[in-house]
Amino acid sequence: MFQSSRFVMYARLFAIKFHRFFPVSVRNFNVRSTTKLGFPCSYTEEETRKILNTLNEQNVEHLYKYDISKSRLKRIEVWRRKFGMFISLDQVLQLDGFGVTVLRKFYDSIVESPKDVNAVSSRVIKKDAKCTIPVFSANLIPKVQNCVSLYIGLDFVTWAKFQITEDQPTTLIGWNSFDISDRKLHITDLIRTVNQMNQLIPEADVYVVENPAIAQTLTTGSALKTNINVQKSQLNAMIMLMLCNRPRDNIELTENNIYFLKQFISARLFGIYVGNERVSSENVIRSLMERQVGLNEEDSMENRSKLIIPSGLKILYEENSDVKREFLGQSLLVGLSFLRLCVFECENSLSVLRR
Repeated sequence: MFQSSRFVMYARLFAIKFHRFFPVSVRNFNVRSTTKLGFPCSYTEEETRKILNTLNEQNVEHLYKYDISKSRLKRIEVWRRKFGMFISLDQVLQLDGFGVTVLRKFYDSIVESPKDVNAVSSRVIKKDAKCTIPVFSANLIPKVQNCVSLYIGLDFVTWAKFQITEDQPTTLIGWNSFDISDRKLHITDLIRTVNQMNQLIPEADVYVVENPAIAQTLTTGSALKTNINVQKSQLNAMIMLMLCNRPRDNIELTENNIYFLKQFISARLFGIYVGNERVSSENVIRSLMERQVGLNEEDSMENRSKLIIPSGLKILYEENSDVKREFLGQSLLVGLSFLRLCVFECENSLSVLRR
């Protein structure tokens, strides 16, 4: 008896040390009631286990079927990589962006039948297909014959003009830039600069620009940096006002003529969005100039998704500096993304944004 008790004691000590050095022991689910989600738990033990199994075992693509945003899914993915599985329903509340209401809607969509989950999935995909602000309505698609896309920076404003012909490849018919001489222009000089720009930017049925970043108050930073950010905001506003007030030759277009493409959509579509940053577009642009076919559209039946770049515009691109080539490339990708996603509605391109 004495030896048996000593054996049990040593076994327990060994187990404690083993778990101390190898903290990968099995973690049990907590299926007890909780008040942190605003109820004693209304989910049954079976439903709770279903939710936790879904949270811990399904990949992100599967979780996207449920009632939850992509940004919140990324936080779940980061948590799982760092800490392993969730052991209780209310543990997810520790993540940024998860409140009681959001979490309950997410859990309810997991508990619902597959038919209801599919409905949620279709609604999410449909919402994600709206890539511009304001939304580009479907009734405008046959009316748009050309568009100009702009990329606005501190030192350059670049633009690309596309000609759209039914059942024919899209043609790049304009590709140019305007140099901004100073990052500290007085408001009167900035107005004069925009007026000069107005003479150069070609007219079009619609104008597309990437949605500018939301201005944030800086706790640190020089007055110079603040003034530069203010100038860029002023430049954006002046150019948009200038384009908005242009006369419209196409009488069939009575709605908005300026559309803001959501940030980084063009970078994601053409594979130049790495981590949280945009990388150089030069390789993509050179590929477009060589192949004359857009990325992800090689097998598309939509002939308009192909892009023709005249030799003269290719030479213009090559003659510019590396920095200006980058801005020219970004303006082309913004316009091409708008056409593929909103005007041509290319399924291959839309599927890239659903991943």
